[in-house]
Amino acid sequence: MLLVSEDNTCYASERGGDETASMDMRTLLVERACLLTFCTLLVLVNVREHRGMPGLRWFAASNVNYFVGGILIASRDHVPVWVSVVLANFLYSIGYVFLHRCLSEFFSQKPLYWWAQCSVAVLSLWQCIYFTLIHPNIRYRLAAIGLATGLQFAICAMVAFHAKLATLRSDAVGMGSVLAISAALNFARTELTLVLGTAQTYLHSDQIQTTVVMLNTAVFVAIDIAFVSMVATALRNELQTQALTDPLTKVMNRRALVPMVERAMAQSRQTGQPLSAIAVDLDNFKEINDSRGHRAGDMALVDATRCLEAELRESDSIARVGGDEFVIVLPNCSSNSAREIAERLRMTLESRKIMVGEEYLQIRASFGVATLGELMTDWEGLIAECDRALYTAKSVGGNLVYAA
Repeated sequence: MLLVSEDNTCYASERGGDETASMDMRTLLVERACLLTFCTLLVLVNVREHRGMPGLRWFAASNVNYFVGGILIASRDHVPVWVSVVLANFLYSIGYVFLHRCLSEFFSQKPLYWWAQCSVAVLSLWQCIYFTLIHPNIRYRLAAIGLATGLQFAICAMVAFHAKLATLRSDAVGMGSVLAISAALNFARTELTLVLGTAQTYLHSDQIQTTVVMLNTAVFVAIDIAFVSMVATALRNELQTQALTDPLTKVMNRRALVPMVERAMAQSRQTGQPLSAIAVDLDNFKEINDSRGHRAGDMALVDATRCLEAELRESDSIARVGGDEFVIVLPNCSSNSAREIAERLRMTLESRKIMVGEEYLQIRASFGVATLGELMTDWEGLIAECDRALYTAKSVGGNLVYAA
């Protein structure tokens, strides 16, 4: 965050100063390094456990940068000034760049303001070199670093606030708020440093710089907590999606179908719009499975699903409820319209051929259509009507549409 250090010459001239203040600042830096070590290890463990999580590697890289930068700052007496000041601050700046990339990937969006983020990082490096090695001035250096850090956090905050994923919106706002607070803190630090000045060495810093270090340490922890919350929400959403999705065809399963049909029925009764449903059964699926193997059967199921989906309206829904059985829900669709849709689906499937190896397989299906009636009080009644119509269609040879 705002970790800086004075050049060797200036530090040596002040070494006889307030050793208590020096120890206090050094203790804060060591505590920060310990916290960053713990946070970095947690992130690395998460990387190992959730390798496919977007942005996680970038977040781990940013934490590693913060940790190494903190160690260099705390090792002020044992490393050259260009390492403890210039390189350390540059590692922090690059860490913010990594954080920016992490948020962009995590929220599945293009790297917004990427050029601005990289430009501020380059300017931060230049001003640190200038006010440390070329024209040493700790006051201007601290102010410039505070300004650059504030800008980098502000840019990251805008990335978080621009997140469009509804399921992660609250977590995105939480992360953006933490980053915005950190940006405001750094801007305030810049103004106070310019107005009130600062000590001649960072390790003998005044109350302003000491307070900023403590607050920024808290911000570091808050950023890690916000990101852990984001990851937990994403994993919870993923598990929920898996629980409600058929793993082979990627459409809804029976568990997802039940509440969806109940909501559709409630809406139909409230608005007075008709609600229809279609039960679908692949007639020759068992034959394909037995003669061509399960791989061919899986291909037939997936192909049939994509074929059915392509013919449905945006408001319609399809779910796989059994091995070769599907249910299609048609909101605001009358019985006649549902029968026409089912016939179109049947003809599309009948004309469809899928290639397995060097052979073409033809898919046929039977369809049972039902429309919500006054005596149907739950989804089971509507589906039962569809099943009865489907049974009739199959009993006369299949490849047929029958309406209850």
